[in-house]
Amino acid sequence: MTAPFFNILQKTIYHFLVCTIMLLLQSCSGSSSTGYTLSIAHLNDTHSHLEASPVNLTINGITTTAQLGGFARLQTLVDEMRADNPNFLLLHAGDAVQGTLFFTLFGGMVEFDFLNRLRVDAMTFGNHEFDHGPTAISTFLDRAQFPIVSSNIDFSGEPAIAGHVPRTVICDIHGEQIGIIGLTTETTPQTTLNVGHIRFLDAVTAARQQVAELESAGINKIIALTHLGNQEDLKLAAAVNGIDIIVGGHSHTLQGDPVRLGVLGLEPEKPDPTLVTTPNGGKTVVLQAWQWGHVLGNARVTFDAAGRVRGAVSGSTIPVGDSFIRNGEPVASGSPAYQEIVQALQKSGMAKIVTEDGATVAALAPYAAQLKEFRARPAATATEDLIRNVNSGPGPLVADSMLAAVPKAQVAVLNYGGVRKDLLAGVISVADVLEVMPFSNTLVVVDLNGEELKNTLEENIDFLLAKYGRAPLKLPYVAGIRFDLNPSVAKGRRVSALMIRSSDGTYGAIKPAATYRTVVNSFVAGGGDNCTAIKNSRGFRSDTGIIDSDAFRDYLSGLHKVGNPTEVRIRVNTAPATSMATTSWADNYGISLPRLSAAAGFH
Repeated sequence: MTAPFFNILQKTIYHFLVCTIMLLLQSCSGSSSTGYTLSIAHLNDTHSHLEASPVNLTINGITTTAQLGGFARLQTLVDEMRADNPNFLLLHAGDAVQGTLFFTLFGGMVEFDFLNRLRVDAMTFGNHEFDHGPTAISTFLDRAQFPIVSSNIDFSGEPAIAGHVPRTVICDIHGEQIGIIGLTTETTPQTTLNVGHIRFLDAVTAARQQVAELESAGINKIIALTHLGNQEDLKLAAAVNGIDIIVGGHSHTLQGDPVRLGVLGLEPEKPDPTLVTTPNGGKTVVLQAWQWGHVLGNARVTFDAAGRVRGAVSGSTIPVGDSFIRNGEPVASGSPAYQEIVQALQKSGMAKIVTEDGATVAALAPYAAQLKEFRARPAATATEDLIRNVNSGPGPLVADSMLAAVPKAQVAVLNYGGVRKDLLAGVISVADVLEVMPFSNTLVVVDLNGEELKNTLEENIDFLLAKYGRAPLKLPYVAGIRFDLNPSVAKGRRVSALMIRSSDGTYGAIKPAATYRTVVNSFVAGGGDNCTAIKNSRGFRSDTGIIDSDAFRDYLSGLHKVGNPTEVRIRVNTAPATSMATTSWADNYGISLPRLSAAAGFH
């Protein structure tokens, strides 16, 4: 008997014993002949954020930095919710890994250890569980002390995994059987490096099939644990009968009351919970819990005696630390400003100060210490000063690193403000990299047509000219493309001779209707710095979960020694626009250039 099979058998026996004990407790279940109430706590897209992370809130017009999330606070909340609700499930909708140095150093093992501490009942795969290929999936399955369910992934081509991933999970909670299916985005092979021989099947078709099988077994309370994105979840609910609750992930959707969360400067995308009418007139409750453990979702869903959803009430919580920063200074505890912050948290209806669980803090401390040591390590050596400029300094190198981290992308566009520091000649430490790129933006893949790409550049350059003027000129950083720029002419006419590098290293003209896979950071993807063309684009879009500074660090490490780029990607021309038509890149620059290395990859 193989070790993975033995571990799966152990877990199956464990869950059988737990469910048997729950059956004996049916008298205190809270169920009755007229209905049943289930409390679901849920997480998604925690992305290796085991520690709390700083988030800027806006309270009474003042930027206030608070520490949100962290598994020590999540542990406190989960323990409280589990104690208060006998009919309780804790679910994770995927992407538990990729996004911080915890994943870089420990490969996902620590993340699953702390999910085990939370006593997760079930999880489905996110696309980033596949970032290190099928071998990592086997390791995650072995590490998890809970089932990872998938209904639309065919693992038959990977013998080490096949047979170890259930298509459905049935939890018996105080005599009530709850069926769980798992669905993962079919675009996973397009956004991760290597899925091996794993196939991703149509989610709606798989959902219908598994719901029918559960219903034929007499189960009338069914949860779809999905990593599809909120819009796809809404479509799923409207297309498939029999799904009572969708616990989703992938789109990092914040749900809640816009008026109450507006007190904190937060803008939820959907109500919490969201109710969708099914084809047969029933109701499906759609849930998602933002990102990075910044929300512990919680919904109390009431069913009638036939298993139909009667209603749902949110009890979701944003766990907040007890220290805050304003204007670069700590806010004194007990001060009027501190009380103002606390009152705003209370008014939000979701955010509250949560004490960290001491045992979790202690368990995390050795790993956090290793991260601190890692930040002091050298990443590369600069052979010369890397001073921020249009075609030199760290900016173009960061754009190169974005393409290296997402090999299927053709173009990288980086906002000027995304690079915050010059790098001087000498050793570049990991800490230096984090100071150059301190925002922890993720890399987002977006398909743009040529017109949208040009409009993105025009919009962003117009924003920069209005904000900074022309002396000195501040521009976005790019990779994979080059263009002429005349800042003296009107918006819409400034960018010309826009060309893209082909696979053989030569450049050709961008075609307005052709599609170009583009990688940007999450700030730009959301329309930051006036990049509305990207925000409003309707083509393929996927957040890779890769932190921009991680990609830059890996790229530098692969180079070992780094100097200023020699390629001129943006050629500034202040002559009248008519004269630009007479110049070409071939007049001054060779068009055969070295191809980018993808050595950084997904590390």
